[in-house]
Amino acid sequence: MLYALNVFNLIPGREDDYREYNLAAGRIIYGLGGRVVAAGRDPVRELHGDASRRYLIVVEFPSQEAFQQFLDQADRDDIHRLRENATTDYIWTLYQPWDLKAWVRENQKPK
Repeated sequence: MLYALNVFNLIPGREDDYREYNLAAGRIIYGLGGRVVAAGRDPVRELHGDASRRYLIVVEFPSQEAFQQFLDQADRDDIHRLRENATTDYIWTLYQPWDLKAWVRENQKPK
């Protein structure tokens, strides 16, 4: 399992392109066994660091191979241009799962 973090801004007037991308990408993602884990918009408070991006999406993929299949199919379907034409300040990063509870327990210093 892998998680793709997407944070970005939409370009005013190009929202329909992003909607079209989202529908096409969603069909591919769900067809490969992936799913959207979370989506957010309009940060309500800057807690730390850069909050200049208004949108956030986290997508779960069952494997790195499934993610690559997504990229390949999106290239064949020529949908990346829709995302690129509709967004700015895009950060797209792929993460492996992290069992945070186990990590805390394993690295906890005795009291």
